[in-house]
Amino acid sequence: MEKQTKITYLFFGLAILSSVLHNAVFAIFKFEEPVFFFLSLISILCFILSIIYNTFTYIRKGKPEDLWKLGWLGLFGLIGLLPNFGLGFYGLFGFYGFFGAKGGKSRK
Repeated sequence: MEKQTKITYLFFGLAILSSVLHNAVFAIFKFEEPVFFFLSLISILCFILSIIYNTFTYIRKGKPEDLWKLGWLGLFGLIGLLPNFGLGFYGLFGFYGFFGAKGGKSRK
């Protein structure tokens, strides 16, 4: 996997991890702590910017060639099927669109 794609997955993982830790600290101590909250916001923002950067770079230069692997993030849309998780997770199904980048020719 190319570096740009790994970084996008890293930001996605950090966003999930920091969100879970934020909720766990609140559940245990009944105290709204700002550290994991801001870490979650920064990770989500970096994740979104990374996707935008990767998409524009792919359109202009054809790299990263494994951009299609971001399509696997669409599986997280299934979380929306779980009760009490909200319908917002259905938006993650949009990542399946990255599978359309598989097998594309390099734009050099």
